[in-house]
Amino acid sequence: MYSPRELFEEDLKTALKAAAKAYDRKRFVVVGSASILASHPDAPGYLRLSADIDMFPIRKLKTETFKPGDDLVGQASQFENEHDFYVERVGDWTMLSQPDGWLERCVKFEVEEITGYCLDPLDLAYNKNEAGRKKDIYFVAGMINEAIITRDELEGFIKKCCPHPELLPTVEKHFALVCEELDGI
Repeated sequence: MYSPRELFEEDLKTALKAAAKAYDRKRFVVVGSASILASHPDAPGYLRLSADIDMFPIRKLKTETFKPGDDLVGQASQFENEHDFYVERVGDWTMLSQPDGWLERCVKFEVEEITGYCLDPLDLAYNKNEAGRKKDIYFVAGMINEAIITRDELEGFIKKCCPHPELLPTVEKHFALVCEELDGI
């Protein structure tokens, strides 16, 4: 198992090609911090730091299909040994509370005949903000600090687009933590 490292645009290409082969699919949604590689491949290294690239195929996999694919590109695989990162196959469940229209806002990243639909920076920030883990708060603050998004854009997006009213207090609380982090920079 490897520690997080800076990921590059070439790593996203490698991951998509390997996932396409492992899962026999051509279209994937890329979530998590590595999705920034499509829109901001030159983002500072601390925003490209990860031990994995989170993705899921757009067309669902059968249970008997995803396990062998995970063995090929997932954690502790030969792929991880060769590339110092792995593909973390997540599910579409990761997007259940994402604001409407997220897929249409994705940044298309194509390599050969494979397409990665990478979260738009604002959707990525929302997703990380909603998760609210310490690393996510730091990541969102970093996105704002690096002018990838603005504080006002994210605040407006949260207020206007949060799809579940019962989540809004938690999302706003996490945003306040992002602001505290920014004010401390």
